[in-house]
Amino acid sequence: FFQHLLQDAWLRRDRAESSGAEPLRAKTLCMSEAMACLKEKEEQAMARVTDFAAAARMGKLVVVLDFDRTMTRCFAPDGGRVTSSHGVIETAGLNSEAFRAAALVLFEKYFPMEMDATIPASEKIPHMHDWYSQIHSLMVQENLTQDSIRTAVAQCKTLILREGIAELIRACQDSSPAIPVLIMSAGLGDVIQEFLRQTLPFPLASTTKLVSNMMEFDAGGRLVAFSEPMIHMYNKTAEQLPESSRQLLSGLTHCLLLGDSPGDVTMAEGAELELRQLKVGFLSEKVDERIEEFSKIYDLIVTGDGPVPSICFRAIGIGEA
Repeated sequence: FFQHLLQDAWLRRDRAESSGAEPLRAKTLCMSEAMACLKEKEEQAMARVTDFAAAARMGKLVVVLDFDRTMTRCFAPDGGRVTSSHGVIETAGLNSEAFRAAALVLFEKYFPMEMDATIPASEKIPHMHDWYSQIHSLMVQENLTQDSIRTAVAQCKTLILREGIAELIRACQDSSPAIPVLIMSAGLGDVIQEFLRQTLPFPLASTTKLVSNMMEFDAGGRLVAFSEPMIHMYNKTAEQLPESSRQLLSGLTHCLLLGDSPGDVTMAEGAELELRQLKVGFLSEKVDERIEEFSKIYDLIVTGDGPVPSICFRAIGIGEA
């Protein structure tokens, strides 16, 4: 449901832009400048890999991952869009018509605010908090249960792990010393947790932590609340980490970060952390439109919905560094 709304919103925006599109020459110039900037940053990233691999060997590196469209693919092999963690609930038909109607009203109110480039991120935060709070309240009324979520995940064939993610996590967990992995998501933590449990061919170690919107259930397994603090796309920082996750970061100096949006680049910032970061961004759609922005905030960009790049494995000390 939300994915369909999002696609419709993008389509309306594309049509509006095409009716008054800027000259092709200007777009080509911006694209060329972005690619030149990106090439320079990639060369710099390659030169820094040895430093990150050394930090990994000394137990000074953390890997921070976004989930939707980062750990998972953006598109399925047939070209269809891959489901998000929220989408798993939608795909299973666990949301009532009343929920859909109320969610649509909220979407039409808050989505334009989220996408409005003239509104500073700091001003968007309270609006995003209100949006997520109201959606969570609506979900609590939907009689969702732990069993229904497990079944929904098991039946969902459109949530697909990105190639190389399982290998990256396993390599971090098997490393000596183990490399901490933090998965930070504004999605549904219980769906993510269940998906990883069902999909990965190995269990998550205690050094791999999930920080997300976790569901709270009563004795009968029924959803009754969501965890605090709430995680949304504009507050994904280390300030949101629970104490157990912060302890994993104590004394670390380097961070390999993987994300797919501007909001992901702050995941290892805050909480008095001062980490040297290597940021890898996955840009799988609207590449021409977004490459300039991504080239400014990520050190390396993966397009074409590609796999985890080899530089990530080299950064954790796997392969030639």
